[in-house]
Amino acid sequence: MIIVQEKMLCKVCGKNDAVIYCDGCDIPLCRDCRKFDLWGYGCGHADTKVFCHCCKDDINVNPWGGIRPVN
Repeated sequence: MIIVQEKMLCKVCGKNDAVIYCDGCDIPLCRDCRKFDLWGYGCGHADTKVFCHCCKDDINVNPWGGIRPVN
């Protein structure tokens, strides 16, 4: 999770100031457009991941929370 250091607009909505970068595609996201997910590694350890709406649902980017294809 990388925090935005300089002032820039969110690349999803284009309206609000960006606060964090997507862990999947590195685009800057505002508070309203960021989507959180937790990746657990056992023994109570979990990392917080931040995604844009596209990367959150992409199984190749977010294997723990992405949408699985229907066969």
